[in-house]
Amino acid sequence: MSNLHRDAPRHKTASAAASADDVYGASSVANALRALAYLGSRDTVRVTDVSDQLGVARSTAHRLLHTLRLHGFVEQVPGGRQYRLGPVLLALAQGRAAVESRSRIGVAQLVRVARPHLKRLRDEAAETSNLVQLDGPDALFLDGVDGPHPLRVAPRTGDRVPAYATAGGKAQLAQLPKEAVRLLYPAGLDPLTSCTVTGLDELDEDLARTRECGCALNIDESVMDVHAFGVPVHDGHGVCIAAVTVSAPSTRGGRARAAELLPLLHRAARGITGQL
Repeated sequence: MSNLHRDAPRHKTASAAASADDVYGASSVANALRALAYLGSRDTVRVTDVSDQLGVARSTAHRLLHTLRLHGFVEQVPGGRQYRLGPVLLALAQGRAAVESRSRIGVAQLVRVARPHLKRLRDEAAETSNLVQLDGPDALFLDGVDGPHPLRVAPRTGDRVPAYATAGGKAQLAQLPKEAVRLLYPAGLDPLTSCTVTGLDELDEDLARTRECGCALNIDESVMDVHAFGVPVHDGHGVCIAAVTVSAPSTRGGRARAAELLPLLHRAARGITGQL
């Protein structure tokens, strides 16, 4: 009898451990990961496909896909009952492609290639030019060439500024899906000046305008009385890896000047891409 009594607690302990696994949702997490791997190998799937692949009931597969859809990991194909990978995963993949591209090229090579184009841009625009790279939520100023005027904006080489408050940062954020941008700022946006965008919805609208006009604007958003204009730089595979910008005092800036500077900025960006 004593042996039987000693064995009983072991059996209950094992059951409790299994219950703990269920509480932590290990099996649900495993099914979610298996479902995402399955979707990654196909253009679209149906609930029954996921059910058969995972060996679970259709109701379970439906709940799983519904949960993944709520968090942006999958999306439902419009007008149908099929699912495909969602914007969050695609954004992560795109971000990884940019990281890999920058790793291949390297900052030193990028700066070396961009330098003559920054000098030409400075001469053509008669303003300070900069090379800026997105680094997480920030814009990192990699290089800059001083403008020719006595009253000018100094290059900010080495400075790190929230990307949403800079022209170069916004030019690169505009290349990302909206969901990816929001992932960069889970705590919201801190204003640098009274003109800085302060909400994610406002930033979404700003980036949409950037994509539409092809040029990112910074009008007093990081420093008062400083205006900047930027466009993205891509590698040879079309991955955005940096941005070129022109910065000017507000007396020579303004939104109207973007039209004048846009072809100069695009020519500098294309020149860098061509040499990379």
